Amino acid sequence: MDRMLRTRFLPIIVSLILIFFIRAESKCEPSLQVSNLYKASDRILIAAHRGSHSQFPDNSIPAIAESIKNGIDIVEIDIRETKDKVPVLLHDKTLTNTTQPNYKVAELKFEELNNYPLLFKGKETTYKIPSLEEVLQYSKNKIILNLDFKLDDLKAMKRAYELVKKYDMEESVIFTVNNLDLIPSLHQINPDIRIMPVAFSARKIRKVMKCDFIDILQLSNRSYCQYNSEKFDTKEIDIWVNSLKKYDKMQQEDGTGFEKLLRIKKVDIIQTDYPEELLDFLQKQGLHD
Repeated sequence: MDRMLRTRFLPIIVSLILIFFIRAESKCEPSLQVSNLYKASDRILIAAHRGSHSQFPDNSIPAIAESIKNGIDIVEIDIRETKDKVPVLLHDKTLTNTTQPNYKVAELKFEELNNYPLLFKGKETTYKIPSLEEVLQYSKNKIILNLDFKLDDLKAMKRAYELVKKYDMEESVIFTVNNLDLIPSLHQINPDIRIMPVAFSARKIRKVMKCDFIDILQLSNRSYCQYNSEKFDTKEIDIWVNSLKKYDKMQQEDGTGFEKLLRIKKVDIIQTDYPEELLDFLQKQGLHD
């Protein structure tokens, strides 16, 4: 009799187990629908990757000025340090792609950088590698700066923090951090500076979500599960994604890149090499003033 009961109820038990696992798995399946991603009141901010550099060298004051003139919200700039510990705008370790000589910026004093004009489309310009201090002075009350620090050096970051504080620009700066272990120390140096962790994996997202003061995340272009979406909404976390390379390229090839990027998940900030084009697109979509 017991055997007959077990045989009779076994399919039901198996079905219940399968339903449980399917529901548990669906909790982390992308569930956002394109049609309800954005409300009429939603606005997406635009971050110009290294400034508006279609006519000027990237990471230069003229490129930043162009972004300001064209109504771009944020300028992303790369920060390194010279031999005499001056924070400057430079993406690579060497000057090769920027000013030609194959010198490391860390081996040159700031004054020496004036000997090497910035290049634009392979030709020398009259522009120089600017210091972070010069950029802060120029940009104050004009635009938000995203400082993408290229050194995992807390002392160097602290020097940049001190400059931001010197010009009372804590509310005008977003500080990108790749090394998540540095976040608590940076926050302690100056809690008023907004820190944006780069969290391209579920493990990193879980780690940074433990920091109650984090209110902005740079995420990959992949969709995330409904569980994470609800957590981001509850904590009012701004989501930054990059249109760089893949979606920028698609936009230039067939004009679909920005639209496809928006269909992946709801975002608050998009970084692109084509900020003016993105601004035009978002305005037509009612997602930017």
